[in-house]
Amino acid sequence: MKQDIESGKRLPNGIRLLPNGKYVVSVCVNYKRRSRQARSIEEALTVRSELLNELEMGIEGKRLPAKKRTHRVDDGKRGTSWTLEAALERTSTMYWHEGQGGSECAIRNAKEVCAFFGPRTRLDEIDPDWIDDYAEYLSRKGNSGSTINRKLSSLSRMMTTAYERGKLKWLPKMPRRPEGSHRVCFLTVEEERTALRIIDQLDYTEHGQAFLVLLYTGCRCGELWRLECRDVDLELGTITFWKTKNGHPRTIPIVDTIRPIIEYRMELVGGTGKLFPKGSSEWFRRLWDKLRVQMGREDDPQFVPHMLRHTCATRLAQSGENALIIKEWMGHTNLQTTVRYTHLMPKNLMTAAQFLSNMAKKEEEEEARGIV
Repeated sequence: MKQDIESGKRLPNGIRLLPNGKYVVSVCVNYKRRSRQARSIEEALTVRSELLNELEMGIEGKRLPAKKRTHRVDDGKRGTSWTLEAALERTSTMYWHEGQGGSECAIRNAKEVCAFFGPRTRLDEIDPDWIDDYAEYLSRKGNSGSTINRKLSSLSRMMTTAYERGKLKWLPKMPRRPEGSHRVCFLTVEEERTALRIIDQLDYTEHGQAFLVLLYTGCRCGELWRLECRDVDLELGTITFWKTKNGHPRTIPIVDTIRPIIEYRMELVGGTGKLFPKGSSEWFRRLWDKLRVQMGREDDPQFVPHMLRHTCATRLAQSGENALIIKEWMGHTNLQTTVRYTHLMPKNLMTAAQFLSNMAKKEEEEEARGIV
């Protein structure tokens, strides 16, 4: 027997309470396992008996053939609801392709959705109240508004996939949490020098090259790991990122600072294939974890490799570059994303301040000459 901490009641073996107030029933007979969700303890007890009966009859061979015995919600009939696990499998096949920007995160979020609701829960059982419970559960875990919205987006994509294929009759409206403005974390020039000095001391040469390319292109880590020699045009001095998070390719100039690195990497790999064959999030984290410690940033949750992208955008903004140019360089689909960096455009503000100052001086001079 297990203790239900929240209610103070003892739950039968194989039954546990979820954070959303529902119950998960899990039974195992001769290494075969079945699980299902229930909305009350009474229903959970009934479900447990049914699952045990199914397994026992299946093992003795007294039930229908295996095809009928397995729990298949999708029987091929239009309008029959998919389970979450079926929706995840189909959505991954259709939309979340391996190597495509954002897919890894979307699949990870979708698996978390399945863990909360139960992978064998039918989509038509997930109502707005239950979705609200999930959002509240994530909030209590400390997830930010933007993180909650991304996880709900994965659920929405799976439900939409089912709806478009006649496996769900209606789409519930997803709640949306406000996404507050957060401090943009970026490296100063001095911090960049410190990081490069540490990288040199650690003898992480290849990681250091990736560090500089990420900083001076502003590309996402996944985009760099997928970058191939054929995507670089040394004659034109450009790099094209074909596989991006939003699916829209973009071409940017090669900054002089990293041109020698690009040329060296292309020669090193023989002019074909990926510029960083070893490149991956795990590979780069070996360096980043050491940087975090040696730069005294262990307790800074924003000190992550993605801040190199923020650094590039911030420096473009600080140079006084037009927001539309920054948007095109960074590959933002929405100008609102670029606007996060516009408060870092002092040159534009200085020009405006100078204009106002000149206007004030002109008025004073005219007043001194008696011009009304």
